[in-house]
Amino acid sequence: KEASKAVEARKYVFEAAASNKKCKSKNVFILDKSSPQYKDMKRKWGDKVVERFSFRNYLYVFAADYFISSELSNHVVNTRIFDDKLNRKIKMTPLYFLQHGVTFLKPRDDSKNVGFHKSNMTNNIVKSVVSSDVEASIFNDMGYNDFELMKTGMPKFDNAHLIEGADKITYMPTWRPWEEAEVFNGHIEETTYYQSIMEVIEAFEKAGLINRLQVAAHNKFSQYAKNHFNKYNDIFVEDPTDTLKNSVIYITDISSIIFDAINHGAFPIFYWKEFEDIIAKHGGTTPANRENVPGVVADNENELVEAVKSAIDNDFKLPSQVLENYRRINEFHDNQNTQRVINELINDGVLQRK
Repeated sequence: KEASKAVEARKYVFEAAASNKKCKSKNVFILDKSSPQYKDMKRKWGDKVVERFSFRNYLYVFAADYFISSELSNHVVNTRIFDDKLNRKIKMTPLYFLQHGVTFLKPRDDSKNVGFHKSNMTNNIVKSVVSSDVEASIFNDMGYNDFELMKTGMPKFDNAHLIEGADKITYMPTWRPWEEAEVFNGHIEETTYYQSIMEVIEAFEKAGLINRLQVAAHNKFSQYAKNHFNKYNDIFVEDPTDTLKNSVIYITDISSIIFDAINHGAFPIFYWKEFEDIIAKHGGTTPANRENVPGVVADNENELVEAVKSAIDNDFKLPSQVLENYRRINEFHDNQNTQRVINELINDGVLQRK
């Protein structure tokens, strides 16, 4: 987001396109100079990497025939501070949307509560990546037809794996936007988000597992934790992507990161103590239920700890039903997702052959 990193889908697709000697299209990658990946990307790709907010950045925004990104077009620059010409160009430029995560867990059916619903969309999305017929049907429910979808699988899932010696257990609760007022007013400890995290920390401490726990909290909460939790300071991880490579167990309520974690090799657990309330507050309904989610469901702290211990005892092997559910939602596991996206872009004339 905000061109801050060169990771995941956008990096993989850019590098595959830029290195394709059969294509003549000019491809550039917009990246903030403060990005940890900027120097390496610049060294590898030279002028094809364009510094965010530079003159060339704006030049290429106006010259672009297409945007390809895992974020929506309005994230290309902070359009609130620029003029209408820039806003119009960004909104009208066709976008091939790579998605940030698999769409399945969060409610998406109520157009009044879903900004991505086609009836609310202000960006010119031509096609979106989906990973299965199940996910495609959710996009259909949001108003997108099959011609606006490319069933390729997510490029960022290619060749993902755990690092050697991975042994962490990560908890990542989904951010609850309806509690932001309490956060801004200094009442963060009154939020269910805070209470959920503390319940998990205390349960892990009681079970003797605290040394393996890490919490991938929202950045608004991570900063609070760094300043107020001296005892648990080291538990909080600022960048959730860092947890994907070192976590043998991944816990969430309805975050799509669970699909990334499974793809890397983690054992998935859904902590659903507040599931119904979270869904109700988001608005709408979710297709997710106990029978079809790709993970073990725990309804309270005791069940959560038992599920964790069971996963450890069974060497993190996925139950057959969990694996079946996962394969139904993410059909691809051949590490060819990026190439399928490239093929779509070539077939649509976005990447032009020589």
